[in-house]
Amino acid sequence: CYANMDAPLEKKTGVTFGPPGNRRLVYFLDDINLPEVDKYGTQRAIELCRQQIEYEHMYDMSKLSRKNVINTQMVACMNPTAGSFLINPRLQRWFATFAIGLPGPVSLMTIYQTFLDGHLKNFESSLDDKFSINLIKGALNLHSQVAYNFRKTAANFHYEFNIRHIANVFQGLLVAQPAQFTEPDKFVCLWIHESERVYGDRLVSGADLEKYNTLAQAAAKKAFPSVNIARYYSKENSEALVFCHFAENMNDKIYNQISSIDHMSKTLNDALHEYNETNATMDLVLFEDAMKHVARIVRIILNPSGHALLVGVGGSGKQSLTKLASFICTYTVFQIQISSTYSINDFKEDLKIMHNKAGVKEEGITFLLTDSQITNERFLIFINDLLASGDVPDLFAPDEVDAISNALVSRCKAAGIVPDKKNLWNFFINEIRANLHVVLAFSPVGDDFRNRAKKFPALVNCTVIDWFQPWPKQALFAVGQKFMNEVPIKLPSVRAAIEKFLPFSFGVVQDLAEKFKRVERRFVYMTPKSYLELLKLYGGLLEQKRHLQDEGIERLGNGLTKLNDTAATVGKLQTDLAVMVEDAEKKKETAEGIAEVVSREKAVVEVETAKAQKEAAIVAIVEKEVSAKAADTKADLDKAEPAVEQAMAALDSLEKKDISNCKGMNVPPPGVGEVFGATMVLLSNIIPSVPVGKTGKVKAKDLEWGPSKKILLGDIDKYIENLKHVKVVVDSSTFPEINRSEIQPFLDLETFDADIIKTKNSAAGGLCSFVINIITYYDIVVTVEPKRIALAAANKELAEAQEKLRAVNEHVANLEAKLAKLTAEFNAANAEKMAAINAVENGNRKLDLAQRLIQALAAEGERWAITVDEMNESRDLLTGDVLLASAFISYVGPFTKEFREELMGKHFTPFLLKEFTTAVGEDGIPPISQSADPVSILSNGAEIATWNSQSLPSDPVSSENGCIVTNSARWPLMIDPQLQGIRWIRNLEGDPERELQIVRLDQKDMIRKMERALENGKSVLIENMGETMEAVLNPVIQRAAIKRGKKKYLKLGDTEVELHPEFKLYLHTKLSNPHYPPEIQAECTLVNFMVTFSGLEDQLLSLVVRKEQPDLAALGEKLITQQNGYKIKMRELEDHILYKLATAEGDITEDVELIEGLEESKRVADEIGRKAAKAHETQTAIGVTSEKYRSVANRTSLLFFLMGDLVKIHTYYIYSLAAFTKVFFRGIDIVTSEEARSRQATAELERARVETDGDGNNDDDGDKVEVQKQPSEGEVKNEEEEEEEDAGG
Repeated sequence: CYANMDAPLEKKTGVTFGPPGNRRLVYFLDDINLPEVDKYGTQRAIELCRQQIEYEHMYDMSKLSRKNVINTQMVACMNPTAGSFLINPRLQRWFATFAIGLPGPVSLMTIYQTFLDGHLKNFESSLDDKFSINLIKGALNLHSQVAYNFRKTAANFHYEFNIRHIANVFQGLLVAQPAQFTEPDKFVCLWIHESERVYGDRLVSGADLEKYNTLAQAAAKKAFPSVNIARYYSKENSEALVFCHFAENMNDKIYNQISSIDHMSKTLNDALHEYNETNATMDLVLFEDAMKHVARIVRIILNPSGHALLVGVGGSGKQSLTKLASFICTYTVFQIQISSTYSINDFKEDLKIMHNKAGVKEEGITFLLTDSQITNERFLIFINDLLASGDVPDLFAPDEVDAISNALVSRCKAAGIVPDKKNLWNFFINEIRANLHVVLAFSPVGDDFRNRAKKFPALVNCTVIDWFQPWPKQALFAVGQKFMNEVPIKLPSVRAAIEKFLPFSFGVVQDLAEKFKRVERRFVYMTPKSYLELLKLYGGLLEQKRHLQDEGIERLGNGLTKLNDTAATVGKLQTDLAVMVEDAEKKKETAEGIAEVVSREKAVVEVETAKAQKEAAIVAIVEKEVSAKAADTKADLDKAEPAVEQAMAALDSLEKKDISNCKGMNVPPPGVGEVFGATMVLLSNIIPSVPVGKTGKVKAKDLEWGPSKKILLGDIDKYIENLKHVKVVVDSSTFPEINRSEIQPFLDLETFDADIIKTKNSAAGGLCSFVINIITYYDIVVTVEPKRIALAAANKELAEAQEKLRAVNEHVANLEAKLAKLTAEFNAANAEKMAAINAVENGNRKLDLAQRLIQALAAEGERWAITVDEMNESRDLLTGDVLLASAFISYVGPFTKEFREELMGKHFTPFLLKEFTTAVGEDGIPPISQSADPVSILSNGAEIATWNSQSLPSDPVSSENGCIVTNSARWPLMIDPQLQGIRWIRNLEGDPERELQIVRLDQKDMIRKMERALENGKSVLIENMGETMEAVLNPVIQRAAIKRGKKKYLKLGDTEVELHPEFKLYLHTKLSNPHYPPEIQAECTLVNFMVTFSGLEDQLLSLVVRKEQPDLAALGEKLITQQNGYKIKMRELEDHILYKLATAEGDITEDVELIEGLEESKRVADEIGRKAAKAHETQTAIGVTSEKYRSVANRTSLLFFLMGDLVKIHTYYIYSLAAFTKVFFRGIDIVTSEEARSRQATAELERARVETDGDGNNDDDGDKVEVQKQPSEGEVKNEEEEEEEDAGG
């Protein structure tokens, strides 16, 4: 307040401040009675104003200095029906007070005729002054009738109609354009439509709306008798009176009357399709009422300063329809994201963002705010200012204001406005009014709406109210019909019956909720969201149950098929066994005959084989010797190889040219002549051209250079070739010995060295090297020759031995081949014999196993066959059974036993039986069980036994609650004052793998635990809840998952958390009669775990027996635990048997392990069955004994419920079951101790009397004490009946 008052002032002199220049400043104080009284009983804003008026000064809050204020005055106003009814008299004394009422009829006529005539001057001539006068008279008449008939009450606090509402009607009329409104009748329809939007949309019930329609028709008929308005209000086949901005299409934004509902539906469905392409998908069914609400919201937010207040219970579609309407208007929807740390500063920052977008960037913004998001009532202070003027004080800091002003300078100049500070800010506020539209989505349930409207009147006065009436039956039917089109149902008539049941069930539950409120004073709300959840649950549950039924049929069918196949195998096996035995004997004889022949041939082969082995040994010795000689010879030859290689290399290195040069020498260098002489000796006796004497020696004269040159070098090529031929002669052992001896003198010469000769003549050096190496090679070959001769002889001997061995081996091989053939024949015959024997043994074993299997599972097979037939029949009944179960889950949770029985037994079941019977005709079978029981549909005995073993009470209502909790698609919210439900949930989710997190709403680490459970698929239990829910948990409660690819995410405060499919949430309250708003009841499944009369009686009976006969009670509890365990184990064993049969591959009669395992399972099952039967007999006997205490438990239960009803008188009278049980036990203890003391006193008196008698008469029997006779059970019962009669008298 101080900042607003100080902003327009400027410093004059010293501490004196005032308005600029010589002006005077007027402060206008709107809603002066609105400031809230603080905890000190003061109103700071009021006191500041009083101080400024009275003392003409105020204090600077930053410098704490005084400011004198001059040339100012104040004008204030207030609404006496909102805020405080009293004004501080210390302030009021400074004002002159005026009571201002509504203008009179003449004034109103003048005001609105001026507006209307000015607007209609461009219309058709038929819309003249007379028409406008009649229209204004009709509007004023209708306004007065509405104000008179709909009075303001505590419940209908918004039934207040003033000049603002008349202005709103004419504001709607001034939107009309000449091109669309050419006839008076259409303009009259627009007036009726706008009046209904202003007056009718504020009404809270169908009765009030019907009453208004009567008033509207009367006013229209009086003002315009010729116009047929009745066609829009007829009971049947009425036309829709709707004007909207998308009558033709979504883009023109021309306000006109729709041509038909079908065209409007097509336009909006196209808009919805476009919206879903670019935004999170909204699966909406746009029935007639929903389309009208969209048109109303669009009508509101397209107007400058158009703000909407949508009032309806949770799940009515307020948010979804607002998003669609904003999309049509091309606005962006903005919603605040509530987190555990969201504060006033965060809210102001969000407001700044919206203001910048709307005021600076000229973006259309729809600020959608729900009542659940108002975590701090101070949010509404800013909302109230935004609605009233568009200007939120103190929202922006001075530097932010300057930044905004600078951003708007160019736009102000373009608009022809002087861009000073004031004008810039006003321009900004006008942009906010034009582009920022607030849509409030509130619930009418509870006192919050009324209290907020009282504290912040702009919520009602500065918004257009659109009251969402309950969905009509036609809307429910249309939504159900759309959903059922996606559910596979065989007969169309059955589908039609289901579509008829869906709205019927919703209406019945609403009526029963009203009765429940009257009788039990408990609040149950049925919202459209509840209806939609029923539709989703039915589709999912029907698919699930059909799948499970098909699996069960297939599972049992497989087991039956295996058993039937085994039974058919037995007869065939018996016939085949006789044939196999005879065949086995024949094959045995054949095999034995072949075995004798094989034995004889085998002996012959063994003798011949011994001979062959002896020959082989001899050959091996010879082979060894030959190998040694060959190795020795080869070693010597290997030594000669280098010499011959060097010799040949020397020849290869000779050049013909070099040798030709030698030929031209007359006198060779020393040693060269000797080399050529040596070659001549080497070639003598080998080639004829070299002359030799009779002794074979070369003559000395021929060895001289001249003759030798002539003999050798006449043909050089021939000469070299002859030298190469020497090696061949040496290898053939024909080299003349005389040549070797004659060449030795040359070798003995010191100069006969290749290296020395090469220095004198290269050709002679090569020839020298050849001579030396070839002689070396010859010497080695001559040495090896005897060995080669010996080796050749040895090889010959070896060849003969090997030939002999080959002949022997060939003979043995022929014998072995003959033996092998006989052996193969024997083996084949023997294999056939063994195969036949094995076949007989296998047949006997298979026959035995098959008989054992049939014998073990004979009873099971009969039961499975019956079960399969029943399941095949019941599969067609799932359509109705699951529908009944879905309605049971969705609706009956909050009700007590009596109301549940009424709902199911008197309404749902009879209606479905009747409709389905009609649908299928007389010859058809209705698709619903005649005695349909939701509990048996949703669970089985083994599952309920498991729950009972986990501390769930065994009464029917608790079993129903267990079915609802485990099958509901919504999170269960358990009303559990006796803590029976939470005890069961702790055990149900007690598996360490589930890691059940138990939290409370006020725990600091609740959000962290919730995030971890969401990501890892764990369970969370929120215990001890009140009647409100943390706003940050709304996305979790609403299951508002965002799908990205194959994963889903939840927005938890500021964090986006991945949603694991295994995540579970349980909500729990100890309040005995909580009043949860419709929003929470729509998002959760309320389950009433309050103890029932019969359930409490059974529990108290158990407690009494445990108190009076603890051994008997312990045995009974042990037997109950055993029985529950037996049921579970029997189910597991049956599943195990069927699984083994289903997964068995090949011939089951050959799987010994499988059949033995099945026999063991069957044996255990039979043993458990016998134990269960025996335990049942014992339990029955215990029950008979326990029933003697039934009357005590019955009366105690009655007493507890009588005490429980006292809360209807006053909430002070609340009693817990735990405290009541303690008092009850204390009473038993007190009575027991008093009886004990009484018996002790009686015994002492009797003992004293006996002792007294003993003193007077000293008999042998004097010491005996007479024991008092205990009354029999019948006597006790008679005494109790006499006491009851006395009490009754």
